[in-house]
Amino acid sequence: MTDKRADLFLTWMGLIDSYTLDRARKDLIQDELDFEPHPGAWGIRPRGEQRTKHAGGDDSGQWIVECDWDLATDEYEGRPVVMPMTTINWLLNHFGAAPGLFAELEIVGGRTTPTREIYDCMWGHTIIPTVDEGLARFNDGWAALKEALKNTTDEMLEQDYPGHPWRRGDHALAAMLNEVSHHGTQICMVRDIYANRYGRTRQR
Repeated sequence: MTDKRADLFLTWMGLIDSYTLDRARKDLIQDELDFEPHPGAWGIRPRGEQRTKHAGGDDSGQWIVECDWDLATDEYEGRPVVMPMTTINWLLNHFGAAPGLFAELEIVGGRTTPTREIYDCMWGHTIIPTVDEGLARFNDGWAALKEALKNTTDEMLEQDYPGHPWRRGDHALAAMLNEVSHHGTQICMVRDIYANRYGRTRQR
């Protein structure tokens, strides 16, 4: 029988599936993945071709995600600068590796000790430019995390892991699931913009 905290997380993941991810993933095509909702939206690019000050992703990868973290503190005419929207490809690459990497952590019974470096790898990973491979990485990791939680005890989730920025196991997992949930919602929104612009209708 699954312990209470793990059972709660499995229920939460099921709700994310039902109300966000099923809609975000269903019949997703490459054109939607690469669609820019407005000029200047951040996307993914071959290394060296980014249009932004910074570039995210594995240093050895051929692809990068565009970003400019200085915008968070910039101002224009005394007002904060608004961050641009992103492509679905940017969003899927941002959180796509996280569930699978989390499933390997000691927090849920894996062999990997949580460290800051491992945490950063969840968001600074190899960028995947294609829809099928990108979805496969996420889906495989999401399934692996669900399976790991079936054998995760309350004690494991309540434990402190000093190397992880969130320290406590259940806090770390909650933060990661929040990333999946809110960026999954953004994917749904960009898909709606795409459908409205090109006259495509989708099952909701």
